[in-house]
Amino acid sequence: MAAVPEGLRPSSDRLRESLFSIVSDVIRDSVWVEPFVGSGAVGIEALSRGAGQLIANDRSSESLQLVRKNLKVCQVKWGYTIHQMDAFVFLRKLDESAIDFIFLDPPYRFGRHEKLLKTIEKLPGLKETTRIILETDKQMKMDVIPENLSVLRTVRVGNSKLLFLVPAGTG
Repeated sequence: MAAVPEGLRPSSDRLRESLFSIVSDVIRDSVWVEPFVGSGAVGIEALSRGAGQLIANDRSSESLQLVRKNLKVCQVKWGYTIHQMDAFVFLRKLDESAIDFIFLDPPYRFGRHEKLLKTIEKLPGLKETTRIILETDKQMKMDVIPENLSVLRTVRVGNSKLLFLVPAGTG
């Protein structure tokens, strides 16, 4: 992977290892959506582990330049689309009919997690097997989970926490 510019906080190797050990049995041919793609490390790893499609977005042109560079370094030539817009706009425009994973890694001081999850629970491509994975600072309290989502699992790795959510009534 290419060098990460200052101010961008990529998911740690250890966190990615934990994440992919949890989802490894259901990643093959999946549709992986990342509204905050950052360096692209997680999405590129998803592709390398068998995901069929990565739909990546970031509002930062610097991040997207880094993603393109990392795709090239990793010799990934297909299986992805890249968008540049605000994450909420991206999610409202997302017209994928069947989403398997949504990986959310907003800035740790994002502050709009509840709104983000409420936007996601309305996605037309959400299905009962969709896994929504939210990376946060380990100290962050998720006081309000929208009623149409359920917490399946929480994993702490270093200074981060992964919250695995599913549409309510599944899991």
